[in-house]
Amino acid sequence: MIRGAFIGIDRHADPFIGDLTGAARDATALWAVLSDSIADLNAPLITDDAATVVAMRDVLDATLGAADEEDVVLLGFAGHGTQDHRLVLHDTSVADLPNTTLGMDELAQRFRETRARAVILLLDCCFSGGAPARVIDAGLVPRDAVAFPLVDVAGQGRILFAASSAHQEALEDPQSRHGLFTKAVIDVLLEADAPLGVLELVDRVTRLVTANAGRFGYIQSPTMFGQTEGDLVLPPGQMGVRYREAFPERVNFQTTGDIRELAAAGIPQEAVDAWHQHFPQGLNELQIEAVNEKGVLDGNSLMVVAPTSAGKTFIGELAALKAIADGRKAVFLLPYKALVNEKFEDFSALYGDRLGLRIARCSGDWQDQVGTVLRGKYDIAFFTYEKFLSMSVASAHMLNQIGLVVLDEAQFITEPGRGMVVELLLTNLVSARQRGVAPQLITLSAVIGHANHFDRWLGCGLLQTDHRPVPLVEGVLDRTGALTRLGPNGPETIQLLDRFAIRQRGQRQSSQDVIVPLVRHLIDAGEKVIIFRNARGPASGCASYLAAELGLPAAQDVIDALPEGDLSQMSESLRRSLEGGIAFHNGDLTRDERVAVERGFRRADGQIRALVATSTVAAGVNTPASTVIIAETDFPGRERQPYTVAQYKNMAGRAGRLGFEAEGKAILLADTPMERNQLFRQYVQGQPEVIRSSFNPNQPGTWVIRLLTQVRDVPRGAVVDLIANTYGGYLAALQNPAWRDRMVPTLERLLDRMIADGLIEEDGDNLRLTMLGRACGESPLTLESAMRLVELLRRVDPADATLEALLVLVECLPERDEDYTPQTRNGEPRWQQAALGRFGHGVGRALQHRAESDVAFYARCKRALIVSDWIAGEPTNDIEARYSSNAFVRVGHGDIRGYADGSRFLLESALRIAAIVLERAEDQEAAALLLTRLDLGLPAEALPLSALGFPLTRGEILALFRSGHLNREAIAALPADAVAGIIGRRGHELHEAMQPLMGAV
Repeated sequence: MIRGAFIGIDRHADPFIGDLTGAARDATALWAVLSDSIADLNAPLITDDAATVVAMRDVLDATLGAADEEDVVLLGFAGHGTQDHRLVLHDTSVADLPNTTLGMDELAQRFRETRARAVILLLDCCFSGGAPARVIDAGLVPRDAVAFPLVDVAGQGRILFAASSAHQEALEDPQSRHGLFTKAVIDVLLEADAPLGVLELVDRVTRLVTANAGRFGYIQSPTMFGQTEGDLVLPPGQMGVRYREAFPERVNFQTTGDIRELAAAGIPQEAVDAWHQHFPQGLNELQIEAVNEKGVLDGNSLMVVAPTSAGKTFIGELAALKAIADGRKAVFLLPYKALVNEKFEDFSALYGDRLGLRIARCSGDWQDQVGTVLRGKYDIAFFTYEKFLSMSVASAHMLNQIGLVVLDEAQFITEPGRGMVVELLLTNLVSARQRGVAPQLITLSAVIGHANHFDRWLGCGLLQTDHRPVPLVEGVLDRTGALTRLGPNGPETIQLLDRFAIRQRGQRQSSQDVIVPLVRHLIDAGEKVIIFRNARGPASGCASYLAAELGLPAAQDVIDALPEGDLSQMSESLRRSLEGGIAFHNGDLTRDERVAVERGFRRADGQIRALVATSTVAAGVNTPASTVIIAETDFPGRERQPYTVAQYKNMAGRAGRLGFEAEGKAILLADTPMERNQLFRQYVQGQPEVIRSSFNPNQPGTWVIRLLTQVRDVPRGAVVDLIANTYGGYLAALQNPAWRDRMVPTLERLLDRMIADGLIEEDGDNLRLTMLGRACGESPLTLESAMRLVELLRRVDPADATLEALLVLVECLPERDEDYTPQTRNGEPRWQQAALGRFGHGVGRALQHRAESDVAFYARCKRALIVSDWIAGEPTNDIEARYSSNAFVRVGHGDIRGYADGSRFLLESALRIAAIVLERAEDQEAAALLLTRLDLGLPAEALPLSALGFPLTRGEILALFRSGHLNREAIAALPADAVAGIIGRRGHELHEAMQPLMGAV
């Protein structure tokens, strides 16, 4: 038999005994979870005024006193104690402590005398005195002291598990209204999927409490006394009937899946009607669970991990509309500028036009609505990760306006480079809770492995599934035409293609030999196909040979939607491929071209039968297919990086169009049967990688300066707490409780260096960033990169440090050196002379600063020249031809656009740092002009044409500029045919659009 009792006391009859906020709640929660989990548990719950001294002794008689040799006794106590070894009950009197408390000596005697096989006492109170007032400021409340001889209570088969060691506070967290210790016990039990040994419970709880306390700047180390027998286990925890009765606030709004029911949750009827029209089948299982079980419409934070097309994005939309209905603002964070623009346009059409909501975007380009967002004049806003981080740090009040944050593609936290940004912006949100700012957080992730405490760090529920609305069959195909796939009964091999259909088409074997017959086979079966290639060149080349060999009808609808003017080589390749019914999607296409391709491929009756794409299509772009073909399993480069299992799974997940197919198919290509079997084991049967932090404890400088921007002053000894609040710090503390102590010497050396470099100033024991330090910390630059920029600025003659010169100097930063620059093997020295001639010797020679080699220096010159040509309005095709060395080393539109975007991203920070180092005011108007030119690729004189009120492409603007027609009056004065003669088929639309504007003028 399992006997027990759970006692929790917040309220005391004696006015001189302070109240607690979570002790009764702790006892109730622990009682409910264990009672719901252990079928034969006989355990009363005693709280507040029922928890008298007499009642306490009675329950000890009924448990410890009545137990026999087969019984296990579970006891829990949460509340106050005294420094002379007594537990404080509801009727304890400060004037008569000996007779109105329960002495630990009495409890120890009862432990010794009981015949129970085992006793477990969970004691959530602390053994030091009161905590200093600053604990309350941190959002934590100490429980008073219980300092008693623990060894006397414990023994063989007698386990006392206390919330903290003898000289530490046991802390409460008012956000959850639980003690850290009890909440950890409950969390560990609920997460268990098998019976849990007591020693394992102790280990997990200790790690979790230590890590959570460290995030708030405190040390709390749960301590176990006694010895356990080998078979002493607890079952996995459940939130059953008792728990739901005890905590009715955890009972969420319920739905059967009929979207029309959502109006009862407070979502505007107009949105419900729009959703019902779009999704007449209603919510799917994942969405129903998010609402019913996880309370996403009740303000609960949630991490959703699900395959592509599982419906997780709509969970974010549900939460957003509910937040807005409650008078809160919602923001969506996305990895790419293109996704921000796509979602902005989709939401503007549905929620802006139909519901009258104010939709905004901030992605780091000239269309940004930064001022609108900072003034709170929006309902839904879309950000790139980087833009949200910089704005939320520089304008901390922005977080006070936000009621919901939806982070899409959360798996990017594991990506090199991007991972730090994701982790820092989430750290900022987690830290804000300590000052009462706690927006609901929804993180949406594609397929990952184990969550690795990520949800716990965020304080989110976890909803993870591998279920897909359209089942996916994965397999590997080799050059013999044999396909090994994962069938219902395990691996099976079939002959998918006739081996004679696969023939060598070039001088040597290549993936083309397999792709052509495979795509023909699939298209003949009526399927739509995506072929994933690992780089831009292979993607366009693959589309070209498929168009030539398959003989499909032209995708004329897409050709007609493509922009005219300023065509790149890739633009012309796209048109040729579309003539054969094939499209490709890569970074060398313009945004308008990519959008035309995406829309054409999405259409059920569209004329694009196959799309060849790079891996970015797998990250949120809405392009579902019947079958996905993955041609390679690694990325090209000096050191070929193999795909992770998660990357493969996300590409494979694009297969299966909801409402069109009974199943999707993903086919990975191999050369030989041996490789087929190896890839099948590695990818098809492989498990996605565990989610991890990108924090590097050996290089904490960038993390420290970024985290210091989130506070005004911080005691030197508390800097380690900032690091502990990151996901990386949290994991480190879980894995090694001594991590904090080991980190301190590293941080001390780093802080001394930052003080010497003028980034930090000291005020007694407090540290704060200097103006320069804050500029560096609020920038996207690494610490090393920021200091290199400072060095450069101090070396250059201030007279030479113009805006244009600063644009050149950013090429010296490590972030730009890491960019791939197409060059011949030994570099291209001719760009050195061209750079010196164009930028002057002072700035040109500065490009050599800290270059790793001559080749790296030439690459800097080449990039700076390309960006210079771009903002001068040089035609894209001319830039490509000028800087492409040969057919194998070519510069494409994606390179040009990438260099311009990268320069713009870094230039914003460089301008602010330069103003401080050079001690001169920043010319904000001139800087804004240059940033806009980088966005649009235009000379300053052509910029007015971008503000006509009619959306023109770069090619159209340049055509008008070169013809001398620089304003709406000049354009409106021309005949419509003349305008069409200048810019192409949209000339008539432009001419017509200018007429009303002329009337207004």
